[in-house]
Amino acid sequence: MNYSESLHYLNSFLNLERIVYAPHNRLGNLRRMRILLDWAGHTEKNFFSILIAGTKGKGSTGFFLESILKAGGIRTGFYSSPHLEDPRERIRINGRLISKEKWAKGIDAIRRILSKRRLNPRYGDFTYFEIMTLLAIQLFREEKIKIGIFEIGMGGRLDATNVLPARLVAITPIHLDHEAFLGNTVAGIAREKAAVIHGRADVVVSPQSAAAFREIKRRIVNQKALLWRASKVRGKVGLAGDFQKMNAGAAVQMARILGEKYGFPVSRRAIQKGLQAKDWPARMEILKGKPDFLLDAAHNPAACEALVRNLKKDYANRRSWLIFGVSRDKKSGLMLQLLSRYFKECILAPLPNPRNQEMAVLLAQAGQYFQNVYPAGSIPEALRTVRALADSKDIIAATGSFYLVGEIRKALVPKRFYA
Repeated sequence: MNYSESLHYLNSFLNLERIVYAPHNRLGNLRRMRILLDWAGHTEKNFFSILIAGTKGKGSTGFFLESILKAGGIRTGFYSSPHLEDPRERIRINGRLISKEKWAKGIDAIRRILSKRRLNPRYGDFTYFEIMTLLAIQLFREEKIKIGIFEIGMGGRLDATNVLPARLVAITPIHLDHEAFLGNTVAGIAREKAAVIHGRADVVVSPQSAAAFREIKRRIVNQKALLWRASKVRGKVGLAGDFQKMNAGAAVQMARILGEKYGFPVSRRAIQKGLQAKDWPARMEILKGKPDFLLDAAHNPAACEALVRNLKKDYANRRSWLIFGVSRDKKSGLMLQLLSRYFKECILAPLPNPRNQEMAVLLAQAGQYFQNVYPAGSIPEALRTVRALADSKDIIAATGSFYLVGEIRKALVPKRFYA
């Protein structure tokens, strides 16, 4: 099996990231993932597992922790989602993507495991995310990592990663998002996410609303776990945006716990070096040019609000243009309203995804908030439109979806950020 064949095989599994609604009784269970681990020989027991749940900042928190551990000489694996340009981005070993050959070999090994057994039909079908999670576990074992950092895909209680024996858990800020899957209250979503906390785990919690914290605290008490508070780091960090200081603070707290309680010490120097890491694209990432592009994968109202706050502070005096695309299950109207507090000109672009919000809906929403709105039939057309309109000293921002930002990044950066 070569790399292209491995992607074709992986894409044959149901991908919840590409549909809007799911029948929970068949898709929402951990039984399939537990069966996969059993068939694979429980390779998840070969390393120390960490889970990171939350609505905002999960990936960046994991990135900072990965960078700190790497600087400290601890061989680390990091599993995150979604990807921007290449699925291999989801599985990093010491900050680097694995080769296409190792990826294909790992997928082929999983294919052979599944070919020898049959899953009981009453459990439903294996999903893309479940197969990807098993691949990460298998590759982490083969690459002999010491610590595996796993970003929860969605929610927590029924997420495939929740089968891992995580003794260290982080909960980043929780807001409304994925309501179709998780519920329409912050308390209910917090309850879903806090379910990744299991017996006597150490739990690092970022600042939360009162409703979210009550649910997290209740789960911590019920599981006899230990609460640790995260706080912002002082000074600059490698990623732009004031919100990154809190993500960095959660990572520092986890690194300290790993040293104090679990025998993975990292020096102060390693922590400082790790906090300056920058190799985490599409998080207020600036691509210099004439004009400059800013890429940020803000895909919910809380993230859009944080983006606008930082743009007002850092780019207050520059004319700005927004390229926006979003999934149908997101609160696109609220996101556009928040973004209009900084942007006056908006180019709407469709996503290359079945979950794409309809252009007619976006036009009606954007027309309420922006001085000028330009619909585009594709992402390349959106780029052509904004380039024709913008001056060389302007700044163009793309946000709303990982899919949108990933496609734009591929068009703007001939050399990818990965090997």
